[in-house]
Amino acid sequence: MTDAEQAGSVSMFRIRGDIIASISDDYGQITVIENRVYRILTFDRVCEQSKMQKSDPALPVHNYIRAMLMAVALKSPANVLILGLGGGCLARAMFARDAGCAMDIVELRPAVIDAARQHFSLPEATHVHYHAADADRFIAASASHRYDLIFSDLYDADSMSPVQETENFLQHSARALSADGWLVLNYPQRPAANGPLIQALQKQFSVLLRCVVPSGNVVIYASNAPFDLALSTLQRSAKRAGDAFGSDFSGLTPKLAVLSRRSPQGLF
Repeated sequence: MTDAEQAGSVSMFRIRGDIIASISDDYGQITVIENRVYRILTFDRVCEQSKMQKSDPALPVHNYIRAMLMAVALKSPANVLILGLGGGCLARAMFARDAGCAMDIVELRPAVIDAARQHFSLPEATHVHYHAADADRFIAASASHRYDLIFSDLYDADSMSPVQETENFLQHSARALSADGWLVLNYPQRPAANGPLIQALQKQFSVLLRCVVPSGNVVIYASNAPFDLALSTLQRSAKRAGDAFGSDFSGLTPKLAVLSRRSPQGLF
């Protein structure tokens, strides 16, 4: 393929719309693109980091965000930790559901926080805190703080941050959860059944659930809380949870499944 052909091929997949902001930092480019319906945050003008419906900013647009939000069916949180801000989809949705929910939101790039504040209607309140910090270091230092839900959505321009599948990160996350709290992780594909990621998760958590979304992303829910809900009961609760976000989760709830659950006799 010639340079011209390669450039043309890339341009075919570029996000369409008007560029309303473009910022450079030490990590690369941050671009905000707008069309008639949506405002989009992107790092490479090909992959959407975040997408906001302009007429309803709190509405979750991407299916993987909806799947992550289904965690409120497992635990209705008083406090939340969000690792990876992007354009603030999770923060907006959680604040719209419960404006009294305390949130710590961690983003590595200060310029992303600035862009999201300026262009993506981030919630602002005395109990909502934005931290420009490395997610792993932040959660490692949060040993004295316990969160009801931890959302981890750590991505760069076109791939997941490898920290999200390390044993240290998962251990730090487990320690930062309340006794009945849940860690919610967005992975780009289904982990191997007996692969190192599942083994690391099983080492830290007694219960693992998952939801496979149409894009192929897999959201994993992990906890050390007692879990004796029938799957059908959880699916009905998760479907009802969509109402609190003004969204329909019915297409995702059948995809909820138990990955592993530790009993006194072991995993089953």
